[in-house]
Amino acid sequence: MSNRRVKLLIPKDRGEFVPLFFTIFLICAYVIFELYVILPTIYHNIFTYKEILHLIFGFYIIFNLIGNLYLCMITDTSISTIICPVLLPSPIVISKSKEKIQQDIIYSHCNWHYCHNCEINVPARSQHCHLCKICILKHDHHCTFLGRCIGFRNIRYYMCFLIWTWIGLVYCNILHMDYTYELVGTFSWRVIIACLCPFGAWLFGLVDHFSLILSCICSTSIMLNLYILFLIIQQIILIKNSQTWYEYIKNIHIYQIGKSFQSNLQLVFGKRWYLILFNPLISSQPYGDGMSYDINIMETNPISTKRI
Repeated sequence: MSNRRVKLLIPKDRGEFVPLFFTIFLICAYVIFELYVILPTIYHNIFTYKEILHLIFGFYIIFNLIGNLYLCMITDTSISTIICPVLLPSPIVISKSKEKIQQDIIYSHCNWHYCHNCEINVPARSQHCHLCKICILKHDHHCTFLGRCIGFRNIRYYMCFLIWTWIGLVYCNILHMDYTYELVGTFSWRVIIACLCPFGAWLFGLVDHFSLILSCICSTSIMLNLYILFLIIQQIILIKNSQTWYEYIKNIHIYQIGKSFQSNLQLVFGKRWYLILFNPLISSQPYGDGMSYDINIMETNPISTKRI
């Protein structure tokens, strides 16, 4: 079991070691920067109860962030976790679309189909990843920064990782504002320029070399904050619409059956969806087996049934 987890931690494509290392490096860099630069400056190296609260909350963020990152990477969401039939099951979904290309896309994606790369029959909503070199159950997308595909079983950890990363960056930005106020005494146009465009401020002599490094870290945290927020909103919209990223691109709406947002959250994150954000170790399995899903019969021909 341990050997299998180690293999899952290592990206299949060697080119993804760089973005994965960059992700881990940024996490470590921000933790060290906040612990050894920001907090001591704000509290003047005096160990007060406020600093203790900051440390407790900071380590809680790190625990959730690293925990979800680790579980996202070691959770196998490929077809190797299921038993695929030898004979290809009969098609159940046939699209009502008038476009031949769209019909073929839906027919292939929403029915059991044969994967020529894996040389096996795979269930609906599965897609072959050429980087992971295997088909992924309910394939959403391949995350380059984690070197891992996001699918049926690990999307919960991926979403929680994004949310805690965003919370951590917001927390860092708040501390950076306190740090700037502690050093400068007030906010000015120079501080704003230094945070938004550190190299420009350095070239025009507005900041020194050390302030350039600090400004780069602050501006990076702001940009990452906005980027992570964009990813979270994007993923929430997909969950609300019962779609994967591939289905959104290909305009597939067969799995939108009019359920409430809470029901869609339960389908993706499990019955205890409201607790998983607080601890990555809380058990909450997604509904279903990764092979059959409710469908919207209004989007298909009469051959369709309620589940595939």
